[in-house]
Amino acid sequence: MATTPLRFSPTTTTALVGLLQHRRTAIERSLDALRREAADAFSRRDLSDMFDQEDPTTDSDGAAVLVLVELAEQRLREVQQALARVDAGTYGYCAVCGRGIPLERLRALPTAESCVACSGRSFSNPHPHVGPDSSATNRADQRSSQMRGRSYRAVGR
Repeated sequence: MATTPLRFSPTTTTALVGLLQHRRTAIERSLDALRREAADAFSRRDLSDMFDQEDPTTDSDGAAVLVLVELAEQRLREVQQALARVDAGTYGYCAVCGRGIPLERLRALPTAESCVACSGRSFSNPHPHVGPDSSATNRADQRSSQMRGRSYRAVGR
């Protein structure tokens, strides 16, 4: 399988990889601290606290820490996936449309997988068939699907 050429100069790519590695290190440190905090919060409780229906706040500290652990783990996965895209030669290219992701976006969000236009599509209207002009939305979706179909065929050749 042929690899995609690097989107940026080696110096710029190295700087972006440095950002990702720095972010990974910071997240790993935070995760270690959060995991220790979670273990500490749960070790201080006895079994009766876990089932205390009258005082639901007994679980709130431990639950909050677990949510933070989960969020940090997700951020770490995003960084690891971005580093894998660097290795694969696909970093800096939109996973949806295949166009280049602007350098400014990658500097602000080094884990970005998509360009602003494609990431905006997924959040702008979560229900594309509902709205004041759903017929226009449906036509746009059909054109988008047709374009993606063509690009996939072109890549497969």
